[in-house]
Amino acid sequence: MANEPNKQWFRYVDDAGRNHAVMLDQDWGLNASSGCAAFNTADPAFGPQTRTHRLRKALYVDPATFRTKKVPVCTSAAFAALPSTLSVALPGSTTPETYQLAQRISEFIRVPRTSRNLIDRAG
Repeated sequence: MANEPNKQWFRYVDDAGRNHAVMLDQDWGLNASSGCAAFNTADPAFGPQTRTHRLRKALYVDPATFRTKKVPVCTSAAFAALPSTLSVALPGSTTPETYQLAQRISEFIRVPRTSRNLIDRAG
């Protein structure tokens, strides 16, 4: 029987200690290394990810095929203690592959600040 991916909501705690709800791959979210916990319906959704608004993530690479797997890490403690390898279940395959940790990607959350207004030029 082939392994098929499933999604589930989890709680993500940003570096400022605020809770967010994020939808993740169920296999990774239930893995203790992810740092994820069951979400609360009161947690706001993290929202769309962009270059200036993103979750902290770990990038794992298969050294044989160079396929990559980018996984969100739900707490800063889990981010500091990431495992060096990850067993990745590939869709359509019955055996998982072992990927190696290649990069840690920090979160970036835009925070509202006071606007900086430029002086009007006469002209």
